[in-house]
Amino acid sequence: MADNILRDCMKKGFLLDKEMLGLLSDLTEEGVANVIGVLGNLGIEERVINKRLFEKHFDKFRGLLIAEQGQDEIHNFFEGLGYKKEEEIIGGAVEEDEGVCGKVKLISAPAFPQKKIEVGDFVKHFRSRYESIKSMLENRDFENLTSIRKIGQDRGSYTIIAAVFGKRITKNKNLFLEVEDLTGNSIVLINQNKKEVFEKAKDLLNDDIVAFNVSGTSEMLFANDVIFPEASLSEKRYSDFDEYVAFAGDFHAGSTMFLEKNLLKFIKWLNGAEGDEKQRALAKKVKYLLLTGDNIDGVGHYPGQEKYLTHLTSRGQYDKVEEIIKLIRKDIKIIMCPGQHDAVWVGEPQPIIGERFAEGLHHIDNLTLVPNPALIEIDGGFRILMYHGASINRFIDEIPDIRTKFGHTSPTRVVREMLKRRHLAPIHGGMDYIPCERGDPMVIDKIPDIIATADQHRAEVSTYNNILMIASSCWQSMTPFEEKVGNVPDPCKVPLFNLKTREIKMLDFSDELKEIECAPGGHDPTGSEDGEELVCKLEGKDGSS
Repeated sequence: MADNILRDCMKKGFLLDKEMLGLLSDLTEEGVANVIGVLGNLGIEERVINKRLFEKHFDKFRGLLIAEQGQDEIHNFFEGLGYKKEEEIIGGAVEEDEGVCGKVKLISAPAFPQKKIEVGDFVKHFRSRYESIKSMLENRDFENLTSIRKIGQDRGSYTIIAAVFGKRITKNKNLFLEVEDLTGNSIVLINQNKKEVFEKAKDLLNDDIVAFNVSGTSEMLFANDVIFPEASLSEKRYSDFDEYVAFAGDFHAGSTMFLEKNLLKFIKWLNGAEGDEKQRALAKKVKYLLLTGDNIDGVGHYPGQEKYLTHLTSRGQYDKVEEIIKLIRKDIKIIMCPGQHDAVWVGEPQPIIGERFAEGLHHIDNLTLVPNPALIEIDGGFRILMYHGASINRFIDEIPDIRTKFGHTSPTRVVREMLKRRHLAPIHGGMDYIPCERGDPMVIDKIPDIIATADQHRAEVSTYNNILMIASSCWQSMTPFEEKVGNVPDPCKVPLFNLKTREIKMLDFSDELKEIECAPGGHDPTGSEDGEELVCKLEGKDGSS
């Protein structure tokens, strides 16, 4: 066991002292891999694992510890490090006592590879994705569920779970799909006369994994139905705590178009020093602030970007973010993930923002840095999936219905497609991604109560299968790059969500502080969550929608 631990550490570039080797030897093989993997995700410079290392980075280590390990095992490990056993550490956070608010618990985070990535890692990545989504679909108890190979030349009715790797429209306007599972491949034909099935299937993407109810032989199968994995909750969650979560992001600090004055107005409001009496009372109830990426504008993200920067280095831009975050009152829990413009690798998943460029952020007590994506849990047991949303543009490009009807104006319409597929970025080649050590972290295996996204610079709120979808706004005016790619930003809007009542509010800090009405389907403003098509009506300065 000890030799295996030492070998695993060396693979990740770490050395172990004798005392830590003894503590790790008491863990299971999975527990050892988890601890070493978390250390690799911290972005630390030290290479020797000892007690002093854990003491120095304890809060960050605790914040990234994955929940799947057994409670007793975790208790014993931390007790060996000198921490009291009653400090119940589970899944990346100190578990708060019942009735105590202000909990932030990391439920899951990617296990990033600490080695050279090879072809076999991509094979494992897609195999793991297939197995994960297949198991979700198998819970439907389909009749005649089989693999493609077992169908053979026997004509009959079957259900297969397969990945799409080719799609085209035939000259007869039927949908021709090339599909595969782990046993073989086949053709699935969807006749345009089967309107309901055709409508379901027309937006299928390459690499989607779905169930097909079919008839025919393995050479040619005719679809009678298409079933997506579908993320859904049986009921909506409510908390005992009368407190709000605020959703923001896309600061793009360092840009000449950074709306710092408006952001400071928002922070002044959070601190109870802006707005009328009612608005200040509302601010006091905000206990969480989620920042979903692109905290800085970054460097070298598009040709000529330097012309639009006030700070020409990532460090300088993060200094500005640190300066702003420190102004926020200390009883608000702030959770921050990165985006494409942050100083981390572009491929997803992305690690936490490291100390190399943003050392100051690591020393703010009420700020928790998490990867992108990350599933966290807060008061009332609310699980929130934070994902910046780099894949949103790919969905818009590939699904004609979204591209023609909504373009870049409805980010939650795209998030609905993610939930339907149980995957945040399914298209191979559509964006950069990193194969990880424990499966595909972009699979939505644990269903959240809320999914929070950004990237499109437009605030919007809606629901799908009892899951609340919240897209945050931005704090940057229109850039030439956004105009080129078709983004339609609507800055300075902040969605608020009440954990007890599920009331939703939208505040506008673009001019004078004002509240924007939220309504089911965009009609009959009620200010509360209701219905599958809840949207927030973003009004212009002249009052028009």
